[in-house]
Amino acid sequence: MLIFSQDRKFIIDCAAVSVTKNFGGGKDGKFALTGAAAFGTELNSRVIATFADEKTAMDALEKIFEAFASGASSYKL
Repeated sequence: MLIFSQDRKFIIDCAAVSVTKNFGGGKDGKFALTGAAAFGTELNSRVIATFADEKTAMDALEKIFEAFASGASSYKL
């Protein structure tokens, strides 16, 4: 699934998306949504969005899953 980053600086073709603790992210970026590109691509993984708390990050991950489950081929944060 193609995901347009929160900062609108890149699009990544994600094979996997996860929520991780973002060390050094400041108080507004304690949790990150990380996208991993499919095998064989130049870029392995990137932070596609940051959030102040884990619940908000998990909610964003659920919305991405819902879009994927409904057949969407892309998603914009």
